[in-house]
Amino acid sequence: LTEWDEFKKYDYGEFYTKMMKPAFVFDGRGILNRPQIESIGFEVHAIGQAQGASMPLPPPPPVEVKRMTIAESVKSTTGKVILVTGTAGFVGFHAAAALKKRGDGVLGIDCFHQYYPPSYKRARAKALEA
Repeated sequence: LTEWDEFKKYDYGEFYTKMMKPAFVFDGRGILNRPQIESIGFEVHAIGQAQGASMPLPPPPPVEVKRMTIAESVKSTTGKVILVTGTAGFVGFHAAAALKKRGDGVLGIDCFHQYYPPSYKRARAKALEA
């Protein structure tokens, strides 16, 4: 599995303040510091267990951020908004799609690095925006 150190550096406290409560994190990469994220107030669910890359990867390119309004990022009919890491990867995408299908809001983050074809990830990210 690939790991993206930038996920470890995000301000999850800021994410938390913008989400409806209870707030959930589905850690699709298994790389977040669970006790730290839980101490913020999130309910954390780890989808995978990070094993680390078999060979070193070059640093990822700068993060592309699409700014959304709070209303756009938290559309939910269940009252739940869930933060999913690795959202444009295979597992994270399908988890996010299932959550959206049941009516949950999904806030997703991912890295569009050349290690995994960015065109696949961009297509998945676009599908989740609908």
